[in-house]
Amino acid sequence: MSPMGEAMSAKHDKSDRRMGPPGSDNWHAMLDGAEAVLREEGHAALTSRRIAERIGVKQRLVYYYFSTMDDLVIDLFHRLSVRELERLREAADSSLPLREIWEVCINTTDARLISQFMALANRIEGLRKEVIHFIEESRAIQVDAIAKALQRVPQAAGLDPGAIAIIATSVALTLTRERQLGTESGHQAVIGLFEKFLASIEPA
Repeated sequence: MSPMGEAMSAKHDKSDRRMGPPGSDNWHAMLDGAEAVLREEGHAALTSRRIAERIGVKQRLVYYYFSTMDDLVIDLFHRLSVRELERLREAADSSLPLREIWEVCINTTDARLISQFMALANRIEGLRKEVIHFIEESRAIQVDAIAKALQRVPQAAGLDPGAIAIIATSVALTLTRERQLGTESGHQAVIGLFEKFLASIEPA
C-alpha cells in the first residue's frame, strides 16, 4: 500500500484513541527508520510496514505514535528542519558567519532527502507548510548574515543579500546532488569562485 493509501485508510480522530508520546525513544526510532527508508528507497517505499520492518517492531505500533503516515512525514521533516535551522543559527553567530553558513550548505545538505520531501509536499498540505516555513526561516538567517557582512565592505554596495543567499543555496544543492550521484565535474572551479567571493567580503 502506498503512503497516500495508508494516510487515507489509517486516518483516525486522535481523540478516539490514546497516542504514544511525541519525543519518546520509540517515536524517534520510528522517525529514524522512516528517514533511512526515504533516503535509501524513496517515498514510494515509505509505508508503516516498511518502517516497522526496518526498526523491528509491529506495524500497528507505528499508528500508536502517528495517526497517519502523513503525520509521520510531517514530524520527520519538522525534526530535520529544527536541526538544520539550529546549525544555521550557530553558523550565523560564529566569527566567520558566511564561511560557516556556506560550510553548512555545502556539507550537510542531503539532496536525496530534499528531493523526496519536495515530491511528498506536492500532496501533503501540512508538509508543504513546513517546507515553506523552513525555506523562509533559513533564508532569513542567511540574508541577515550576508547583509551584515556587506555593510562592512564598501565595494560590495549594491549587491542584494537575498539574491546572494538564493544563488549560494542553489549552487550548494546542485553540487551536493551531483556529488551524491557520483560526479564532481567542474565542482572545484565553482567552489573556488565562491571562496574568492567570500574572501572579498569576509577575510579569514
